Amino acid sequence: MEFRQLEALVEIEERGSFSAAAVALGTVQSNVSARIARLERELETTLVDRGTGRLTNEGASVAARARRILAEVDATVADV
Repeated sequence: MEFRQLEALVEIEERGSFSAAAVALGTVQSNVSARIARLERELETTLVDRGTGRLTNEGASVAARARRILAEVDATVADV
């Protein structure tokens, strides 16, 4: 599991699509899609419904944890 994968998942949830997440992350849609596909393979579950662009129940659960992880990283950087 990589930091960028978690960022991508959170951005998809917040922005509603792979392409909008890519713009927010300063990359292209195919990179975001690849990050999510790798994360899904690692976790052996579907995180994003490709038809609607919405997170599955599992995806929402992972995104909630990802938000906490990302917040802790930001806090660590702020502390230093």
